[in-house]
Amino acid sequence: MQDRPPSAEQSFLAEIPPELRLARPLQLPPAVSEAELTARLHDLASPNTHLDEAVCFLGGGTWDRYVPAIVDELAGRVPPCPVTPASPQPMLQAAFELQTLFAALVGLDAAFAPFADGPAALVEAIRASARATGRTEAIIARTTHPRYRAIARALLSPPLVLSEAGYHGGVTRPSDVERLLSERVACVVLEQPSYFGCFEDLSAIAEAAHGCGAQLVVKADPVALGILAAPGALGADIAVADAQPLGSRPLYGSESLGLLACRPGLAEHVRGWRVEPTDCGLRAVGRGSQAVRADRLIRPVVYLAAVGADGLSRAARLSMAMAHAAMRCVTSVPGFTARFRSPFFSEFAIECEGEPEEVCQGLLESNILGALPLRRDYPEMENCVLFAATERRSRSDLELLRHTLELLSDLGGGEGDDLALDADDG
Repeated sequence: MQDRPPSAEQSFLAEIPPELRLARPLQLPPAVSEAELTARLHDLASPNTHLDEAVCFLGGGTWDRYVPAIVDELAGRVPPCPVTPASPQPMLQAAFELQTLFAALVGLDAAFAPFADGPAALVEAIRASARATGRTEAIIARTTHPRYRAIARALLSPPLVLSEAGYHGGVTRPSDVERLLSERVACVVLEQPSYFGCFEDLSAIAEAAHGCGAQLVVKADPVALGILAAPGALGADIAVADAQPLGSRPLYGSESLGLLACRPGLAEHVRGWRVEPTDCGLRAVGRGSQAVRADRLIRPVVYLAAVGADGLSRAARLSMAMAHAAMRCVTSVPGFTARFRSPFFSEFAIECEGEPEEVCQGLLESNILGALPLRRDYPEMENCVLFAATERRSRSDLELLRHTLELLSDLGGGEGDDLALDADDG
């Protein structure tokens, strides 16, 4: 007689102590038909607002940028299989093309297959600098994305010691970085443009870092590089980016990839893999990192190939022009003042007389997504919000924004004190 198969308690539940197991049935609602379930899910989803219904002025690291139809078409033909060093030649070819395109965009020679997301690429960049220099500290500008800074601190310290350089007028001052530099610092991390949308002085900070034997790591907005000088040309040793602006829509990071490129001498210190051509095809070299999905990898490749250098430059110029027009619309409304004087790309900080959360809620009720309150990450900017405008925005969108803010201003009433622009905030 054959033995009975082990019960659940004898197999995968055996390691769970009896006192921790649920002794009663799960409290689930009664079963329903497929039609009833579908209707219920539609009801639950109906309160959500998506970008086909609302106008988006929200930034903070994820942008509503134009996605050419060919990107969706080709990405839809690729199965969501993982891409690893053992993947077949077509997938290695896609990784190689993305490496090549990103290396050219940031002006550096050695690029790697994509990482799982932007923060993972930045963390690896800092680790690579520490390995290359043998140093144990890093400086991260406060103008770098707050989530990136938080993730880096959680994953790197200890053993690395992370310090933060303050900002003035929305950008990092070289003098503030110089005061923090020492023989223990492996790298300085900057975001270009800054989290507030302002342009950082990469050349001056690179010179200060290199003078102390440290390296410069730049987190770049890849679309902004359509009009800005490549980080590598300005002294960056490593550049990273989030691929979301390159052919992916804002989807809670699900379409995100982390890109990394560096100078050739640093490639051996990066714990990642890259694709190299050989006489008989392509081969993967280096250490495999977390696998990424093939349909996600193909999006930035198709986007960059489709728009080309001229198209990327045009997208950047349109985005910058629309952002400046948006700021003029916002600041024309009483109670809304520009926070910084520094030149900016597609995002800008605004000081509100009213409560930032109330402003955001009022915009949302008018089907406008944005802006982003800043005080949670920057307590010194208690009444500030961050707006963003991309090439997808139109003049009618700006008029809707201005009109809505005028209504909010009329409802709020009252006058506040004028803010001193470019205060030494942090």
